Amino acid sequence: MKILYNVLTGKSGGDVYFDLLKSSQKKFNHEISYKSYHRNWSFDPYLLKRFVKIDPQFDLIHSNAEYGFAFKKQSIPLIISVLHIINKPMKTDYLTLAQKMYYQLMLSYIRRSLKAAKFVVAISKATEETVRNLYGINNIKTIYCGIDTNIFEPVLIEQNPYPDKIKLLFVGNLTKRKGVDLLPQIMDKLDRRFVLLYTTGLRTPKRVFTNERMIPLGRLSTNDMIHWYNVCDICLLPTRLEGFGYAIAEAMACGKPVITSNCSSLPEIVINGENGFLCQVGNVADFVDKIQALANNPAMRKNMGSNNRNRIINFFSIEKMGKEYNELYQNVVKDNN
Repeated sequence: MKILYNVLTGKSGGDVYFDLLKSSQKKFNHEISYKSYHRNWSFDPYLLKRFVKIDPQFDLIHSNAEYGFAFKKQSIPLIISVLHIINKPMKTDYLTLAQKMYYQLMLSYIRRSLKAAKFVVAISKATEETVRNLYGINNIKTIYCGIDTNIFEPVLIEQNPYPDKIKLLFVGNLTKRKGVDLLPQIMDKLDRRFVLLYTTGLRTPKRVFTNERMIPLGRLSTNDMIHWYNVCDICLLPTRLEGFGYAIAEAMACGKPVITSNCSSLPEIVINGENGFLCQVGNVADFVDKIQALANNPAMRKNMGSNNRNRIINFFSIEKMGKEYNELYQNVVKDNN
């Protein structure tokens, strides 16, 4: 089967998703082409549509909902992935006016892509439900993102920095959607036993918080990420919206307990009280309470970490992801013929 992945690079989870998707299909001997375009095309995919030339010999095209219609070619089935949907209440809460206008534009592009698609994939049940409610489509199913558990795995750390501290780790872009504005508030309520290590993500620049116990790690390579997942005691993500939640799943694969928000896709990954804790969105006191509970109970941290490794292997592995996409591709191409 000849598969074309056409994507816009955005220095975001979307890039990670399509890289993993491409890797997951290698074992099935598909002939894969991967073409990427600058993310600025996302402002006008109609113009992009005029310039893109697609070989008619492809059996299948797979792209993202925010611009996928630009790659639609007559007679070749188009699969669209929806990574997350930002709805109106969330916009009002924490987006700027410019961001609200941008996301409203994206919603119109998504509608166009869904109409052009032979089939639609959501990366969580929460996203699937939102798409069904907003757009009224039925040709959609959930296929969870996969984590390569041969890469993200527990590693013995011989020289552990900050050995006398409880080390929290935040991984992601430094945006309000990720809850970065809550991090200083959380740290202000925790005593000096705690330090917070944080990355700058794929998109946001280095940022230094005034709290000396908030320590920037910068933009990390995959190997460095694995190192810091294993260094930390607890992975913390007070996000307001996730399409899937890579950082949480990667930390779980490395055998770490997690504390995150009870919203969107995260309850599908994290079983509250077994894999970590789900907190009320934006509730600083709730996050502080759960962090302290885990900090004061090393046995609970260890038990949750073991549960987490097993949960990712059983339900969110890259092998499971690859198998489900391969089955979908085979069915879509067969139906198209």
